[in-house]
Amino acid sequence: MATGGPLVSTAWLAERLDAGDGDVRVVDCRWYLKPFDMRDPDAEYATGHIPGAVHLRWDTHWADPDHPIPGMLAQPEAFAETMAAAGIGDRTTVVAYDDGHVTVAARLWWALRVYGHEAVAVLDGGIGRWITEGRPLSTEVPSWPRGDFAARPRSAAYATHADVADALDDPSVGLVDCRMEPARAEDGAMIPGSAYLPGIEFQDAQGLMRSPESCRETILAATDRSARTILYCRGGVGACGTALAYEVAGLGDGVSVYDGSWSEWVTVAEDSQKESL
Repeated sequence: MATGGPLVSTAWLAERLDAGDGDVRVVDCRWYLKPFDMRDPDAEYATGHIPGAVHLRWDTHWADPDHPIPGMLAQPEAFAETMAAAGIGDRTTVVAYDDGHVTVAARLWWALRVYGHEAVAVLDGGIGRWITEGRPLSTEVPSWPRGDFAARPRSAAYATHADVADALDDPSVGLVDCRMEPARAEDGAMIPGSAYLPGIEFQDAQGLMRSPESCRETILAATDRSARTILYCRGGVGACGTALAYEVAGLGDGVSVYDGSWSEWVTVAEDSQKESL
């Protein structure tokens, strides 16, 4: 089922849920960045979620537990297993949502596209918009029939440490820092030559994604449009929010997200420094 873009409205989703559309699967992606927000995402889901939504956390359910950098995207087989167990198959349209604290729904949108699944969209305005409009919530944990998800990795949307290192000497590749300001200030540095575009700032006061024209204007004002753009943040979530904004703006071609982001970049630098001593 085509969604017509990277975003769907609450009305679009409600219509399909009311019709019992079995080709649509909703994923609650809520998660909170401590110490800036101490809420428990599992408790938030249990308190109330969009009916039929499964809860999949980016830092556990579809992260690589064996990677030294926390939160790295799960390997293809593990990712496929998580999606299949959640009732997501190759022909399923996935609608991801969060509550606007961090752009975790965009992380799932990006991850599914990395693994070749294009039928995915982010719920514009998230669960906050859903609640504001008086739409129903549920405390029931759904049990969906197993899906037939197959991971088909593609490299265009995924950037590695080597890709970023190569970009430092390649003027055709632009680097964009997407960390939220508190994290950026705490980290105290950036990858050399980076522009700055935090993903969360593409939402308006109502939590909706800004218009394509507004997103495009902001992106072009802050960056030198390159043949290829690599986005990074601290742990790979905020950059996905910026990637979503690029897609909304019609500038998504050639854009990839550095999965390891700042966490991996500084770890590799520290390890290299130790080896040189």
